[in-house]
Amino acid sequence: MDQTPPPARHRDDGDGAMPDAEPKRGWFRRHKVLTSLLSVLLIFLLGVGGFAFWLNQSLGDIKRVPLTLKEEDRPSPTQPEDINLLFMGTDAGSERNKDGRDILKDAASGTWPAGKYRSDATMVVHIPADKSTVTVMAIPRDSYVTLYDDTGREVGKNKINAALSLYGPSGAVSTVENLTNLRIDHIAMVDWDGFRAITDALGGVTMTTDTGRSTFSGQEALTYVRERHTVQGGDLGRIQRQQNFMRAVIQQLLSTGTMTNPVKLTKTVSAVTNNLAVDEGWTNGQIRSLALSMRSLRSGDIRFMTVPVTGTGMVDGMSIVRLDDDLFAELFDAVDNGGLDDFLERHDDLTLPSAGQVD
Repeated sequence: MDQTPPPARHRDDGDGAMPDAEPKRGWFRRHKVLTSLLSVLLIFLLGVGGFAFWLNQSLGDIKRVPLTLKEEDRPSPTQPEDINLLFMGTDAGSERNKDGRDILKDAASGTWPAGKYRSDATMVVHIPADKSTVTVMAIPRDSYVTLYDDTGREVGKNKINAALSLYGPSGAVSTVENLTNLRIDHIAMVDWDGFRAITDALGGVTMTTDTGRSTFSGQEALTYVRERHTVQGGDLGRIQRQQNFMRAVIQQLLSTGTMTNPVKLTKTVSAVTNNLAVDEGWTNGQIRSLALSMRSLRSGDIRFMTVPVTGTGMVDGMSIVRLDDDLFAELFDAVDNGGLDDFLERHDDLTLPSAGQVD
């Protein structure tokens, strides 16, 4: 594209002749660019105050989930200031909620309806103390593991998504903590209705796949990330789809088109806060502080991967995913001792391929 700037435009007297000198204008007219910038800055500063107040109000819409685990039964916290989150996307949308109670209401109520929900997405999110990176580690929903209930008691082996289904958020946390020997500091949960709402609030999400670049509506995105039967790799392929979509959402959120568009930004924040549940120990102030501490992150600083597996199999008529126990333990030892960067350099095959390589 030709980058040559257009010729300067000059004021014409009306007969095609240029004036000898321009009459002197007032200060504000002569410095209209500067005054415009000052006006924008003033509006911005006033807006920030209003936005901060609105953001605080919005954070109050996030539902809180009680956790019932005893401190003495949990792993010790990781390195100081590191944060480990358990993110769960659940498979129960409005079609399972004829009683008007979705997973966020059920989780916040303190009375868990065993068997009503499952976690289609289970991801451990690691944020180091310097907040320089975020690593999202997906655990396949069909991983065959030892489950623990909402009191931290071992209850036998099953697919990992049964932990949330049978024992609620506390059971899911206890199962993941015992599996990884990693302390989970906080949890975040969203159901698929919320996922659809967030996507639509963004005005759709534009994503690249192996078939090209497309913009997905909320329903189209939901179909894309939930499909596994026709996807190469089954559950593992679906994980790549989910992470590819999350990568596209993050890229879009960090783009100027979203962050500088007040309407789109407020719609997106509202969609997130209205469809999100976190543990009751995660305060609004902590969430706000974490967000501010990560404001310099770019999309390339957020890494996606799937935990090591050896393949699939069958147990009691169930299709399962078998974890690679030795490499799995090495991965989470690396998370715990600050060696994750080195681990990923040696095992880059575990990381999410480039967008154009994902189905």
